[in-house]
Amino acid sequence: MSKRTITRPLGTDGKAILGSEGLATINNLEKLAMKDLDEDKINEIAKCLFVLNNRKYGPIPGAYMVMCTKPGKEWCVGQLSADRAKPFVLFEDKVFSSPEEAQKEAERIKKERGESAPRRCT
Repeated sequence: MSKRTITRPLGTDGKAILGSEGLATINNLEKLAMKDLDEDKINEIAKCLFVLNNRKYGPIPGAYMVMCTKPGKEWCVGQLSADRAKPFVLFEDKVFSSPEEAQKEAERIKKERGESAPRRCT
């Protein structure tokens, strides 16, 4: 029987790093939104979202958000995602000139899909 070696991603310095489904492509809005974010903080948020999503990777049903993409000018509808590589999904076709319009659209999407607020099943 051979010994297995535990390998960690480069630069993690032995920290616990949440996995990633590795399937999600990142669009231009998401690239801009994520470019200056702290990787350690993203990992911590991803851990919480993973638990909230019942230990599954990917977008969380009912967890929609509004993100300001251009300060004071543009807001986009998004969805939280349990994945450290992509902690949110921004919908490029759901960009608005006010946060109120974006919030109404997020609520409409949630209602249309018949989703409720996420909660952890025990």
